[in-house]
Amino acid sequence: MKRLPTLIVSALAALALNATPAVAHSLSEDTDSLPSMTGQPAGQVIMADHRGQGRVIEAFGDIDHADHVVVLVPGVGWNAAALLDESEATRRHPAVQARGILAEARKLDPHSRTAVVVWLDYDAPSTVDLDAAESTRAIQGAPRLAAFVNMEAKRADVSVVCHSYGAVVCAHAASRMNARDIVAVGAPGMDVSTVGQLHSRGRVWAGTAPDDPISMVPHTTIGDLGHGADPTDPGFGARHLPTGTSHGHNGYFTPGTLSLVNIARIALGRFDLVGDR
Repeated sequence: MKRLPTLIVSALAALALNATPAVAHSLSEDTDSLPSMTGQPAGQVIMADHRGQGRVIEAFGDIDHADHVVVLVPGVGWNAAALLDESEATRRHPAVQARGILAEARKLDPHSRTAVVVWLDYDAPSTVDLDAAESTRAIQGAPRLAAFVNMEAKRADVSVVCHSYGAVVCAHAASRMNARDIVAVGAPGMDVSTVGQLHSRGRVWAGTAPDDPISMVPHTTIGDLGHGADPTDPGFGARHLPTGTSHGHNGYFTPGTLSLVNIARIALGRFDLVGDR
């Protein structure tokens, strides 16, 4: 029989994540087919560390001459090998999401010089488990995220787009990075009760699709488990990011969705256009 403390930890983990098999599957799986990658911009790996589960930073677009840089921070389930393998990429794949942001930004302003970076220089939780319920991995990765953003911010306007557990990483980096904007989508929380507690130097936006199963995660903390208040709650104080027709946990970057359009608007500094259409 399990010892009582172990039983308590297991119960708290389930509460913090509401990680029923159905919810965990919905958060991590996405089998929507995608058009061929032929003609899509190739990624440029600007950092790779294959020790352990591996870390990688990959850029799309001309990052050396960009006026606008979007830093996309993925969440649970990603490592270097998975990120660099696009053989069976779906809309859940960060490289697909990055290309979607880049294409939408170019559509909005064909003359803009924009680059999108997938930043995976941290050990993301491998699945929806205790690691995802805790903030240890986010806290460890936050200084590296801040350092990368600050380096890019010396020559470009930087927006950081934080998906799922990536929002927890962004939260712990917020006070140290010179991001013009932080955009949290599908976030389980940001380990604070209000946006002011992030001490962010830039604007903070938050949006969640109505049918995103992340909304079933209890927004509370029990000991070290859970990530606190819902960033989309008006009381949190973040700017509202309308998601429109975005579907599920991995649909925020799907072409044609209002969430993607609004992310591109923020990336280009067109805050006046962010809205419900």
